Amino acid sequence: MKLNIPIKVNEREKKFLIIGAVAVMLIIVYQLIAWYSHTQENLKDLSDNKYYVLQKQLDKISEKSSIHNQSKMVEAEIERLEKSLLTGNTPPVAAAALQKFLKDTALSANIDVKLERTLNPVVLDNYLGIPVEIGFSTTTKNVQDILVKFRKSSFLLNVSEIKIRVTNISRPEEIYTTLIVTGFIKNVTSEDNTKKEENNAA
Repeated sequence: MKLNIPIKVNEREKKFLIIGAVAVMLIIVYQLIAWYSHTQENLKDLSDNKYYVLQKQLDKISEKSSIHNQSKMVEAEIERLEKSLLTGNTPPVAAAALQKFLKDTALSANIDVKLERTLNPVVLDNYLGIPVEIGFSTTTKNVQDILVKFRKSSFLLNVSEIKIRVTNISRPEEIYTTLIVTGFIKNVTSEDNTKKEENNAA
């Protein structure tokens, strides 16, 4: 059943209805534009925040990579230096090895060692210094040669003391020389203590 409700609209009312409809449409369009603008701003803020977070993460990754590379370089340098340590894990064994090396090197420079003595080890954190004293009579040229041989050796050596005495005034080039030469080994006791501290901390 149809209901026919006649509605009569005069020209004035029609104008008001049209104006009202246009106003409603403008309000809806404005709301849509405002909503779109607000949404875009939120998306931009979200994008900026994500970019900032990602940038921070990338910086951290880059920093970690740099630290890792530096750590690898340090490890490689330590490994290279430790190849120059004396053979033997204890001071007596290392001292015996150093004494043999010093005597062999002196012999190759035509020097006859008259004095050899092991001194007390020197504690250097993770390493021990193993000093050995040797004495011999020779020329100044031979002393220079043997010092060069020590410097070029595969061991890390430190000549911590040199004493020179002229034995014959008429031949001042003939001198009696005393050297204290120090080689190095790992300080096993220090490493054990470090491991114990790490285990206790864990």
